[in-house]
Amino acid sequence: MEHKVSVPTFGSIITSVSESSVITCAPTGMTCFLRSLLATFLAISSCWETDPAFAQENPLRLDSVVRQLDRTAEDTIQLALLISACESWYTSNNAFPYLQRLDSLSNKLLKKSDAAIRKRAIHARGAFHFFTGYHAKFARNIPLALHSFNAAIDEFGSIGSQGALAETYDALGILFRAVGDHEQAITNFLEERRIAIALQRPHLNTQALVHLAACAADQGDFRTALLYLDSCGASSVTDSSAVLNERARIATLNGNDEDVIHLLHESLAIAKRSTNPWDQLPVLAPLARKYYAMDNVIEGLASAVECEHIARDVGDQTAYCTCMVLVGEGERRAGKTSKAELKWLDALKLARTIGNAGSARELGDEGSVLHITTLLGKLYRDQGRVAEALSMSDEWVVAQEQIQRMSGRDEMLLMSFRKEQFIDSLEMANAKERDALVHSEKLQRERSRTILLLAFAILIVIIAIVLWSRSRLLARTNAAILAAQQQLVDSEKAREADSLRTRIAGDIHDQLGSDLTKLVMLSDEVTANNGNIGSTMETTNAIKRVAREATRSLGDIVWAVDPAQDDLSSLVDRIRSHSMDMLDGTSIEHTIDCMHSGDHQRITPSTKRDIQLIHREALNNSIKHAKATRIDVLLHSRSDHITMRITDNGVGLGEPVGTKGNGLRNLHRRAERIGATLQIESNATGTKVLLEWEFFGSPTDPWIPANPITAESTSALEPTPE
Repeated sequence: MEHKVSVPTFGSIITSVSESSVITCAPTGMTCFLRSLLATFLAISSCWETDPAFAQENPLRLDSVVRQLDRTAEDTIQLALLISACESWYTSNNAFPYLQRLDSLSNKLLKKSDAAIRKRAIHARGAFHFFTGYHAKFARNIPLALHSFNAAIDEFGSIGSQGALAETYDALGILFRAVGDHEQAITNFLEERRIAIALQRPHLNTQALVHLAACAADQGDFRTALLYLDSCGASSVTDSSAVLNERARIATLNGNDEDVIHLLHESLAIAKRSTNPWDQLPVLAPLARKYYAMDNVIEGLASAVECEHIARDVGDQTAYCTCMVLVGEGERRAGKTSKAELKWLDALKLARTIGNAGSARELGDEGSVLHITTLLGKLYRDQGRVAEALSMSDEWVVAQEQIQRMSGRDEMLLMSFRKEQFIDSLEMANAKERDALVHSEKLQRERSRTILLLAFAILIVIIAIVLWSRSRLLARTNAAILAAQQQLVDSEKAREADSLRTRIAGDIHDQLGSDLTKLVMLSDEVTANNGNIGSTMETTNAIKRVAREATRSLGDIVWAVDPAQDDLSSLVDRIRSHSMDMLDGTSIEHTIDCMHSGDHQRITPSTKRDIQLIHREALNNSIKHAKATRIDVLLHSRSDHITMRITDNGVGLGEPVGTKGNGLRNLHRRAERIGATLQIESNATGTKVLLEWEFFGSPTDPWIPANPITAESTSALEPTPE
């Protein structure tokens, strides 16, 4: 798809002729002043690159320009007006009279002695060749188009008009792409982009990138095409719309219908913000085709009608012809064959007038005689109108012969291109032969370098092997160390299990043995007090109390050795249950807040027993010795932390904390063994025991005490009798 954009090149010639030093009218008088003012206005308007309206057919502007033309005047103002007129019709045959006048006037001004006037005349010659090349391209006169564009490059290059050169390279690239020579097309588009970057013209740069993307897409390299489009900026609404149009074309080639519709609607929304209605045409035409291909006749016809109205209003006859054919296609699909026939006949008349035998511009080939006669011939055959169908067939043959002649010129042109490339390849071969002699001398030096590099590489390999062997040795050594460490850990765990069994055996022996001894003694006392009812009842209550304590002690021991209870949630449940057993049967006000959040974190049996015994010792002290009327028990745990607090409002310990009794010393030793922080605060208003424990083990392994206690030290940590 050819993306038509503004042509700032020819605005620059108007700018140049607006300078007072080169206006060839009389130096004084109102007429000269008005003409100078007009030239200045034309210069400003024609240099607006962001407004592509001045690069498309513009009959209204043409009328204002034609009124200022004076065939008797021979000055640079007339050059500017003629260029403006050619710009207004540079895709239509209506431009030919103005092109002829531009040709003759620029040739005359080349003979002037004033260097500035000659420079403007040379620029006008370049504009003449540029417009001539465009008209030749639309008529498929490829040799004339190629000659004209090359002549324009020579003219613009001789005076350093870089912007004009960039536009001409763009036109040449489009021409080469039209005849299928993508290599030459890409070369010209790259040259256009080089100039655009040097001149800092974002619009020209985007134009070149879009055309490079089109070449890549033509060759099936969609990834490169999209990379080109991703590099485009948004210097104007025209640029953004052109980028989206090309993305839609790529999506069409890939068969992504939904993406095509979305991209074209987005492009149309941008084009409608442009000051030039023509910018909507390259969107509406493919949008109508895509809707027709999807059998959405209503939307397709609406797009075609809008395309027709805009093309008619801007005076683009070629586009108008194409859009009329698209409207007729929609009417035919809607079953309105009479309207379709009338629309196609009007389009055929216009195609004959403008000489469009078999090619159109970027909007497609629907507006050609060849295409329209095909449509009408099929319509007449379907309706049984044999004579009219034969007439269309005859006209189609004439158009086809004309196209074949044009295609012959294309083939001759391609042969010329290949000949030039062959000559260039011979010159390159000679250059390569000369370079071969130099290369042979360098080759010997390279061999010496290669030998040195090879020796160096061998040395590197040897060093790498040594380092690898050393790393293997280190790995084996580390593995042995890790295995020894694991054995040590396993041994420590086994030793700790033995220590725990020893302590539990001591607990059973001391605690349960003591309780059972008490039961025997109390039973003897019952026998001795035979007949004394009061003494017997007191002794019976004592037996019940000792039995309950023995049962509780046995439950603690069983819980401590049960592997199913080795987790935090079980510990929390046990402490809650023990607190309720101890406090619910008393007159002491109390609160019990025990909860666990998070995963069921595993802990070692010794650790959970130490925590349980710390709680038991602290609670027992508060109940039996503190004379408290209120006790609060709190235990909160999560997977990495434990907080346990027992507070009462009793009389306190009476002496400095830790200076009396094995019970308090046992609390501190147990906390130290598991690596916890224990704080005991006591005064005349009460006592608070606070245990804080941060987990510092592996999340997947049971908690391990920070300071394992050896079997020899367990005797100092036996439970204190209640």
